[in-house]
Amino acid sequence: MASNPPTPYIPKNPGDLITVKDWNNLQVDVKRDIGSQIQTAVGNIKNVDDATNSDQLGGQTPDQLTQTILKQAKEILPQRTGYLRSFNRLETGKEKILRHGLKGLPLVDVYQLDYFHAICSRAENDSTPVWVNFFLYHTSERTLSAKSAATNQTVKAVIEESDQQPFRVLFSDMLASYNVQYTNATSLEDLETDFWTVLWAAPNDEFDADQYCHSPWFEKCCSEQCSVKQLKDRGDWDDIWFKMVPRKTINFPTNPINDAAQPDPNAPFDGTVAPTQVQVAHHDFDTVGIKLLGDPIYPQPMGTQDGDPFTQPANTKELKVMVLLRV
Repeated sequence: MASNPPTPYIPKNPGDLITVKDWNNLQVDVKRDIGSQIQTAVGNIKNVDDATNSDQLGGQTPDQLTQTILKQAKEILPQRTGYLRSFNRLETGKEKILRHGLKGLPLVDVYQLDYFHAICSRAENDSTPVWVNFFLYHTSERTLSAKSAATNQTVKAVIEESDQQPFRVLFSDMLASYNVQYTNATSLEDLETDFWTVLWAAPNDEFDADQYCHSPWFEKCCSEQCSVKQLKDRGDWDDIWFKMVPRKTINFPTNPINDAAQPDPNAPFDGTVAPTQVQVAHHDFDTVGIKLLGDPIYPQPMGTQDGDPFTQPANTKELKVMVLLRV
């Protein structure tokens, strides 16, 4: 009688991505399966020639066998599929070299990281309206306000538009994506510090301090030394978000609405072409080059409007991008 064919630990179709979560779950499933098979085999043994090897399979312990299988899987996976996400800063005319190690010529997709309004808290009772690329906030802070140092007026930052799909990722998902380790006793302050440290590791570039921050809610929580367990117990853990605005359009040499050599500022074209003139070059099977060919163009009013109450970044001559690579 034919036995049932084995099924995959984590079913995937051709072209599907292998995520960090998939890889971690694979290790757990393999180890659990090996342990179960060894226990079954040991239970069926009637005559034991060498009792010291009764908890081994093929002369290897469960841990050793797990590592052998995972090592073989890790060597095979790059030949079938691979994925890399990178956050980078591009300067006009300077090629950014990304060493992806995917052993092939990956598809490369480039998204401009837009600046957006936020209220950044650097200390308790110290909140500033700024333009940023990354922002950590709480669900309760869909709209924030603070006094502008430039105009001495109270201004409002809309973090989540009521009539639009919000740009946001659960903070806990970002932690899992970058394999940031923590326990229930870890404080939110330490967890955030560890997250930014990991995020700025290669192949990512470190962003300037004025381009990312957290909201006033974080200052209050950190001053109270909130732990992960406390956040989970009071229902805040799944209300902490990471905001970024990755955006891409098809690049046109002229305004795609009226096809004019000099785009008409009154033409009904909502937004800015993004990313702006970015070139991608494959140098070899492990290296790709990304180059910004011209000065970046930012949506109005960032970078152009005088008297803007939101503090602008120090360097508006570089383009922030999210690069996605896949084989």
